[in-house]
Amino acid sequence: MTAPALAAPARVTSRRPRRLLPRRLWPALFVGIVIVFLFAPIVVVVVFAFNEIPRMALPITGLSTRWFEEVYADPQVRQALSRSVIAAIITALIAGPLGVAAAIGLHAVSERMRHVLLGAVLLPIAVPGLLLAIGLAMYYRGALDMRGSLGAAIVGHILLALPFVILTMNAAVTNFRFSLLEAARDLGATGFSAFRTVMLPLIRPALEGAMLLAAAISVDEFIITLFTAGREMTLPVLIWGRIQRSVDPSLNALATTLIVATTILALLAARRATVKL
Repeated sequence: MTAPALAAPARVTSRRPRRLLPRRLWPALFVGIVIVFLFAPIVVVVVFAFNEIPRMALPITGLSTRWFEEVYADPQVRQALSRSVIAAIITALIAGPLGVAAAIGLHAVSERMRHVLLGAVLLPIAVPGLLLAIGLAMYYRGALDMRGSLGAAIVGHILLALPFVILTMNAAVTNFRFSLLEAARDLGATGFSAFRTVMLPLIRPALEGAMLLAAAISVDEFIITLFTAGREMTLPVLIWGRIQRSVDPSLNALATTLIVATTILALLAARRATVKL
């Protein structure tokens, strides 16, 4: 009677891994399918950018960097790339300080008013990009009588990136201990000096992350630039214009450049913005 009683628990424990295996396998399989679905088109674009022959089909006969050499030798591509870099830098340099000022201002108001103002700040995210681009184009041409230019496009980039910067800086300012500023003021520091020497160094990682995120948004922005930049094309607009005429691996090379740039900026932004205060 004792031996069967002792053997029963051993059979139960040996069956548990078999029952739990499908429960662990299905979520992992689902996540894997989603990842493949999201990144397969990007992988295809990058792979064909290194195809040595001008044919967008399998099998790939060999790998080469000839398409990158050709597009980087094109003056039009270099101009578009320089415009994208300029727009990204200016967007980051303007959206960053504005985001810090807005986050500090949101902290100074009541909680109810803070929610109202945050809702207003998030409107550019909720409004479709096409409507925002059309509205900016109509405002420039109708109210300001101004033609499309890179400067006009940069204003649109700032409007689009600013909500993300404000959200990032609002989280950083919320976690900041304002008692440190009060202590600095008690020791004789002015308001600006206390901000520069106490608050700014502590929120600097979040600020750098927010500025990198703004740069990534500017580099990748297409719709607003198409409606407001006029003839001063950035890299996404140039890719769109050339894909209307023909499709060849040189377009994959340009798209790969855009993918690498935005991915690096986004990863750096995430790394800096997640630093604990």
